[in-house]
This record gives sequence, C-alpha cells and structure tokens, in this order.
Amino acid sequence: MEKLEIRKEFFKLKNKGHSYLQCRKILKTQFNFEATKRTLIRWNQKLMGTEWNLLNKSRKPKTIHYKTTDDIKQKIISIRDKTNWGKNGISDEIGIG
Repeated sequence: MEKLEIRKEFFKLKNKGHSYLQCRKILKTQFNFEATKRTLIRWNQKLMGTEWNLLNKSRKPKTIHYKTTDDIKQKIISIRDKTNWGKNGISDEIGIG
C-alpha cells in the first residue's frame, strides 16, 4: 500500500477520535506500516496548518552545480578525437575536475 493511502487511513482514524498510539497500532496491524508517534504528529500538523496534498515532496535538487555546458562538452570531444587522451589528460588540459 502506498504512503498516500496510509496517510488517508491515518486521517480517517484520527477524525474518528483515535489517539496517536492507537493509530500506530492499527496502521501496523492492518497495513504493516510502522510510523513513529512524531511522524503522525507531523502529518497531522501539516494537514491542519496548510493545504497539504498528502504526497511526498520531490527530493530532486533545485540546482546541479557540476553540470557541464555545451562549450565544455565540445572541447572535451575535440580533444578526445585529436589526442585519444583519457579523462585525466583532458581534465588537466581544460582545467576542470
């Protein structure tokens, strides 16, 4: 079962008046999902505080610092074609890691 569905079940249980510990036990027995009390509290605070859509946030980095530009790629390809050097020779020639 996906986390989204487990979170929905948790909120249904919480709305029925179950405590966090009771919710933990029910989630463990019915869905084989272990969550700490702190996790359930955070889920509840997120839902009550904002318009949370129950999905996980993306873990994709916002910026990639090691991304090479097209100019550098073309230099690497031309040096590789002319000299047949490996990565160490090319990186020394261009000055990148």
